[in-house]
Parts: sequence; C-alpha cells; structure tokens
Amino acid sequence: MMTYESAPSLLTDDRTWFFLFIFGLLSLQMFLSYIQIRRYQTAVKSLSGKGVLGIGQRRGGIRPGEILILAYERERNRVSKVLSMKGFSIFAAFREIPEYEGLGLDEIRRAGIERDSSEMRAYRKKHPYDPNTLSKKKGALIQAVEAIDLRFSRELALNAKNSDAKEE
Repeated sequence: MMTYESAPSLLTDDRTWFFLFIFGLLSLQMFLSYIQIRRYQTAVKSLSGKGVLGIGQRRGGIRPGEILILAYERERNRVSKVLSMKGFSIFAAFREIPEYEGLGLDEIRRAGIERDSSEMRAYRKKHPYDPNTLSKKKGALIQAVEAIDLRFSRELALNAKNSDAKEE
C-alpha cells in the first residue's frame, strides 16, 4: 500500500515546473501584446476625426520595426498629424512626428520615397522603388501615403461608376 509520503507529487516533477514556466511566459506575452494592441487602437481613434488615415508598417527583423499613422486633410491638402511607433519591443509607444505636419500629399510622398530609399538601401539596390506595386517591402511612411492614394483612387472609381449609372 502506497502512503501519502511515498506518492510522487506533480509539483516536484521538473517537467511540470518547466511547462508552468513556459505557460507563464506565454501568458505574459499575451498580456503585453494586448496592451500594445490597445495603444494602437487608441492612436487610430485619436486621429480618426482629423482626416483620411493612411497606415504603414515596416517589419524590423534585426532592426527596430515601425508602425506609422498619417492623417491627411483632403480639403486643405495637408497632413494634419503623424504618429509613429518605432522599436523592438512591446514597450514602444506612439510619438508625434511634427516635421511632416502641414505638408501636402506630393511633398509627403517625396519625403516617404527619400526615407524609404535610406531605410532600405540594400534592398533598393536590387529592387528599385515602384509606386505601382503594393508591397510590405517599403518604408512605413510611403506605405501610409500609398494607402491614402489607394483610397482616393477607389473613391474616384466609385464616383465615376455612380455617375455612369445616373446617366443611363
């Protein structure tokens, strides 16, 4: 007959502690990711009434990644606000980039292409920038500008389609 003292305990097993440790790390990662998602949602909501939003991202790999949110006022032809989150970890926060505020869409596009060519210098030697290609292999700023361009072109196509339908 086995007594209580001689029965093996789950808490003394090394594998149990290892899996509890892994479970704890995964839980912590999920919690911190939730916080980062909430920060992203808060940043998007803060810019939602300030114009058309363009969002771009550049994955970092070895270098820090970046998420950029650009608010563009169509009526005034100017960028009203730009927020950027750049970093390696979930502790990165959104910061304003005031040097882009007040620029027109063409000016911000040129700045985005310049920034893209400097950030992705090695990649651009083999693959030059192509505005007609939607790709994640572009800088965050130019992706945000291209997202705004894409929205405008879709609106123009929809308006043209609606005007054609009204004429019939």
